[in-house]
Amino acid sequence: MNTWSMERWAASTGVGFVILLLVGNLMPGSPAKWNASAIDIQQYLQGKHKELIVGAILLGLGYVLFLWFLSSFAGMFREAGQGRLATIVYGAGVTTVAIAAVCDGLMLALTKITYTADPKTVAAIYGASTWMYSRFFWPAAALALATCLATRRSKVMPDWYAWLSLAGAVLFVIGGISMKNSGFFSITGGMGLIGFLAFAVWIAVSSLLLMQRTESAPVARPALN
Repeated sequence: MNTWSMERWAASTGVGFVILLLVGNLMPGSPAKWNASAIDIQQYLQGKHKELIVGAILLGLGYVLFLWFLSSFAGMFREAGQGRLATIVYGAGVTTVAIAAVCDGLMLALTKITYTADPKTVAAIYGASTWMYSRFFWPAAALALATCLATRRSKVMPDWYAWLSLAGAVLFVIGGISMKNSGFFSITGGMGLIGFLAFAVWIAVSSLLLMQRTESAPVARPALN
């Protein structure tokens, strides 16, 4: 019977992260626009109270899985001799998840205080936290670009994956500079959604390829003294 090694389980945590990321973000439905009225934002937070809390819990679990995956992913490049790029991959990944976690914490706090706080204050913090989310695109771009370069140099992943990572980096940069107040190129517009989905797909593909690689890799044997 084919059993999974610890390395393959670690590689699969990227897929688990993506599942929790999508469920946690999609559960509350379409969020209120960052510049919506105070009443609309308050109604959204109160109407989706339970969904936002459950989503925050799922996202927290997802971040644990992402860090587990990230250590294996960066370690693969380090073992292939790409130490500097592996450090960038790990550092950029940690920064990405840290920004997302802080913003999730702010959103969770708003969900809890929306019944007692001043609606205009809640709306101001909601708008600020929504724009903070967009900052995750920049370390995500560094993560994807470093992955592209490390893949091309080490050949530990297919060549097409390097180009996919480069395309992801470009999309993340576009997401990072999408700062219009409204429309497609705003954080709550179409570009923000495309960038988010592109990040999820790219991590899922990365995890699946890492799983495939660990499956085909020879099992290391302990050295004999």
